Formats: sequence, structure tokens, C-alpha cells
Amino acid sequence: MKNALFYILIVFVWGTTWIAIKFQTGVVPVENSVFYRFFGAAILMFAFLLLTKRLHPIRPIDHLFCLFQGACLFCFNFYFFYIASDLGVESGLLSVIFSMATIFNVINNRLWHKVVPSRNTVIGAIIGVLGITILFYKDFSDALTNESDSRLLGVALAIIGTYLFSSGNMLTVRHNKHKLPLATATAWGMLYGALLMFIVNLIFVGDFSFDNNPKYLWSLAYLIVPGSIIAFAAYLSLIASIGANKTAYATVLFPIVALSISTIVEGYVFTPLAIVGLVLALIGNIIVFYKPKLERK
Repeated sequence: MKNALFYILIVFVWGTTWIAIKFQTGVVPVENSVFYRFFGAAILMFAFLLLTKRLHPIRPIDHLFCLFQGACLFCFNFYFFYIASDLGVESGLLSVIFSMATIFNVINNRLWHKVVPSRNTVIGAIIGVLGITILFYKDFSDALTNESDSRLLGVALAIIGTYLFSSGNMLTVRHNKHKLPLATATAWGMLYGALLMFIVNLIFVGDFSFDNNPKYLWSLAYLIVPGSIIAFAAYLSLIASIGANKTAYATVLFPIVALSISTIVEGYVFTPLAIVGLVLALIGNIIVFYKPKLERK
């Protein structure tokens, strides 16, 4: 029951955070917005853990891996997604790219933990990649004539961000194997991710700005509390409970929420080719998790 509730929570919250990310771009540099999000989340996490006396000491080597996790889960992955949003990739389509974390998790499990992928996994991955290619076919075509190369760059950055997110999942598996307290490791990861983004700010922006527009403020608050603290706590808890591959299945479902919002708010219009690409991308992810009855026994 708890795992089912966590799934529902993740699907709803992360399905709605993509439009909130869209509201974070435009006026304030994305480097600022990513820093505000995870620094705010880290401060609240540490405050809660200190007040409830749940902040546990961890070894120096674990701090190093929390730093790596922070870079992958709470810094550069979302930095690339924010840039992609700023380059014009619709929030719903970003969520579809993010759903490819299921496939990247399988690849990373092979690279990190020597888990050999099944035939279904390979077939699903091929179908999923084909779906993403069809979904963004027009962007690939326009890029050849230099009409939409910036948007295609956004797609590429989103794919890289998804791979980094998957790598962060693998580090969470490592934390679980070494019995690190989940909340403590997450708090340190968020803080390290925020500090890395602070350095990126100093290098590429040089100063900090803010937007008092209510849309920016409420979207930032939503990304800090439900989008970062609550959803990541549920997601990382599921990884510890049922593994990274099964947990990533939630990312297959929330594009439905995100695309519905994108259609209403951003006016995204599905072409027949885009519908085919979307369906193939989702089917590919589902096949990755399908196991014949004989394998389930």
C-alpha cells in the first residue's frame, strides 16, 4: 500500500513540476533558479532533520558519494532541463524525454552493477528511442536547415539530464547497500548540488537576481517543497524498497499528466507523427518492465 501511494504521489507531483519549471525561465537566469530550488530544499531538509534529531553522521567517503549524487540528481540534470525549457522545448515533451530514465537505468545497471539486460529490455529500448526520434522528427529535420537548432540543443541537453538522473539513481542504490540513512544522504546531496550550482552561477552569471512575480514565487515554492523534498523522498524510498528499475516506471506515467497540462497552458498541439512517437516512446518503456509469466515465478 505504501509503495502504491508513493507511486501516485510521484506521478502527480512530478507530472506537474514541468510546467512549474517553465515558469522559472525567462527573467531570472536558470543558474539562479536551480540554485534557489535546491538550496531552499536543503535548508528545509536540514532544519527538519535537526528538529526531529534524525540527522545522522556519515563517513567522509559517503560524503564524497553524496557529492556525486548531488551533482547528478540535484544540480546538472535539472540545470540541463531548465536550459532545455528556456530553449523552447515544451514542458510535456521534456517529461517524455525524462521517462527514458527507465532505459538509462537498465543501461547503468549493466555498467555499474553488471546486471545483463533481458531481450525485452533491448527491444523496449530500441522502440523507445525510435519513438523519441519520431516525436522530435521535425526538430531534427529543421536543424538540418538551421531553422530550429537551438530547440534541438534543448532536446539533447534534456537527454543528457535524464542520463545524469539515472546515474544519481545508481548512487542511491549504492547508499542503500551501505545502509546510509536515506533522509541524511538526501539532505547532503541537495546541499552539495546547490553548492555546485552556486559555483556555476559565479562562473557563468556572476551575480544573483530574483523575480517577485507571483507566478515565479509560487512555482519556486512548489518546486522546493512538493517537487524536491516530498517527491524525491518518495522516489528514493521506492528505490531503497523495490530497486531503481521498478521505481523508474513511475516516470513512464507522469508524461500523461505533463502533456495534458502542456496542451492547456502552453497550447501544445499534437501532430499525427508526434502521437505515433509518443505512443512508441511509452510502449518502449513499458516493454522494458514486462516479464512473461514464466519469468515471474
